[in-house]
Amino acid sequence: MRCFYHRERDAVATCKNCGRGVCPDCAVDVGNGLACRDRCEAEVRSLNEIISRNKTAYQKTQSAYARTALFYAVVALACALAAVMDWRGYGWVLGPAGVIFAVAAYLHYSTGRKFERA
Repeated sequence: MRCFYHRERDAVATCKNCGRGVCPDCAVDVGNGLACRDRCEAEVRSLNEIISRNKTAYQKTQSAYARTALFYAVVALACALAAVMDWRGYGWVLGPAGVIFAVAAYLHYSTGRKFERA
């Protein structure tokens, strides 16, 4: 592959933003990738920042699902207990509500497990 800006030179890298081949004179290292000097540097830095934020959000997602699943499980247990005790005559509503919250707890827990790191 040839440098996009200097056709007589071989490219040593590809710009992370535009995908063009660049020679050593045209390439600049912006941390986690190379960019076209004076053209794509800001865009590649922005891309790196977005990727970093997405990694952080991905790592926090599992614990958010786990907390929500725990909350739903506690509400399901409270509904089940209230249904068994027929709290104020609403056992017929609280029983199915407990089942719905238990299913929601299971679904949140199983979805959160998909975000585990291998």
